[in-house]
Amino acid sequence: MLNEETRKKAVFSADDFGISKLANVNILKAVRMGKIDRVEVMISENLNAEEVRELKNSQVKIDIHLHLVDYNSNYWRGDRRLSEGTIKRVIMFLLRYLLGKTVPEKVELQWAIQIEKFEEIFGKAPDGIGSHEYIHFFPPYLRAVIRLSKKYDISFIRFGKTDFEYNNFISKALNLLRKKSLKNIKQTKLNTTDYMTSFDWGYNLDFLNNLPAGSLTEIVFHPEREDELKYLEKL
Repeated sequence: MLNEETRKKAVFSADDFGISKLANVNILKAVRMGKIDRVEVMISENLNAEEVRELKNSQVKIDIHLHLVDYNSNYWRGDRRLSEGTIKRVIMFLLRYLLGKTVPEKVELQWAIQIEKFEEIFGKAPDGIGSHEYIHFFPPYLRAVIRLSKKYDISFIRFGKTDFEYNNFISKALNLLRKKSLKNIKQTKLNTTDYMTSFDWGYNLDFLNNLPAGSLTEIVFHPEREDELKYLEKL
């Protein structure tokens, strides 16, 4: 169990509500146990009224998890997305961008539709804004997210004010993008935590008990993965 002092320094966020039926079940289980502070919701065919109602009644913060996935894509089924490596996903992301398939103007329109669908489903604007695989850190997309957060009155962004140093490819890449774009966040009214990191980058209990003093760190979990759900259950 984490001590009370450590828990005050952490925001536990659950990613990918809506990515699969298993993700929904496991996230709600973690929410019932009081392990989760924020949940990021993906607009998809996997949302159902009963689970949405439970999430709304839980009092956790409910954020939008923006994505570039077609609603009827096979991505929503099977284990393909869980088995793809990080490098391959990055290459495919850049390739689609360079080929003009995900230009910022089209992405912003798609994300606006997702936010409006979120409002229709939950009856309110998202409490915060983030994205699948952190693609909102990409400067052209971040500018779109900032505009959308202002348009839809969203007050929180997953970003972090300071780099969280960790020997991990994703962490290092996000730190580089943060340095490039943090000034854009500071010019807005958006709130963010002091640090942001993800549990699946290779952390353990020692890490959680040594969070930076006098700060608030958002720690992203993916409870769809059984090992991460079991870890949350032990905290």
